[in-house]
Amino acid sequence: MMQAVAVTDLHGNIRLYELLLRVVDVWRISSVFITGDLAPGAHLDKTEAEQDDKGVRVQASFWEKQFIPLLENFLLEHRQSDIYVIMGNDDRRVNELRLIDFDEAIPNFHLMNDRLITLRDACRKKAFFPGELPLLYVAGYPYVPPGGTLLMDWVKYENRVRLRPEEMDPCADIYEIGISTSSAGHGSTIAEDLGDFGAYLKKNERSDTQISYDPRTTIHLFHAPPYNTVLDWATPRGRHDHVKLSDHVGSVEIHRFIQAQHPYLVLCGHCHEAVVTGDYKVDLEGTRCVNPGSQAHLNVLSLVQFDLYNPQHMKQFFIHAGR
Repeated sequence: MMQAVAVTDLHGNIRLYELLLRVVDVWRISSVFITGDLAPGAHLDKTEAEQDDKGVRVQASFWEKQFIPLLENFLLEHRQSDIYVIMGNDDRRVNELRLIDFDEAIPNFHLMNDRLITLRDACRKKAFFPGELPLLYVAGYPYVPPGGTLLMDWVKYENRVRLRPEEMDPCADIYEIGISTSSAGHGSTIAEDLGDFGAYLKKNERSDTQISYDPRTTIHLFHAPPYNTVLDWATPRGRHDHVKLSDHVGSVEIHRFIQAQHPYLVLCGHCHEAVVTGDYKVDLEGTRCVNPGSQAHLNVLSLVQFDLYNPQHMKQFFIHAGR
């Protein structure tokens, strides 16, 4: 029985959110995972300071008038379905508190930024089938390496080497060049966070401190896919100053983490076109890693359905939302 679905990078397309909830209802899905870039984006121009204020306002309106009312009505009527989300590099962090408040008000909505909790479906199943099914957990990590957009809210250097994007001044700092609505999280690197991920997650007061973190029983939500895989394969980017640019845009440190820690399951996003240029799934050191991809600009829902307790059992669907 495939009781879970994963999607990513819906970028505020409310028709796709409505379609997703119809699928959850008809297919009787218990767990929904959305791995970042939830809200509509706004192109940033550093020369226009008011652009970021506009982006904050646009997304605040989306949370208050569309996203939260839609999901609240659905979740109150579907109490056996849970939705787990992380924000992504296009989501303004200054608005994070709106989703935290929603999380605290609705027991089956879970904002997973830097957080570790027990999978509610596993708790319910465990009560009826003790000893037959594993108790599973969910952890979220929304950060991506530099190189996407000028918004820095969910961007971290990979490690202390502080590599910049190929086209960026090597003496510049990403946080000075880019725009931030919040400086939270900028003090560490991805390598440092993942080096002791359990300790990192416990620093967040919204994590369940009673849980002993074990990557082998935890579903990991990353916005960035692991580097140099079919999941982060972008369209060819050509050359810069006669140097070929990499066609992979994921995280080296997330790749290393997966190889070293063998997580139960990894769900990611960020690279929309990987599902076309690469694939939606790959196995790294025995861990199934999934990027559903995004075709939000075409009003197509890219969705992966899978079995929570046998994650090798999964299918991908492309469902058009219509006109």
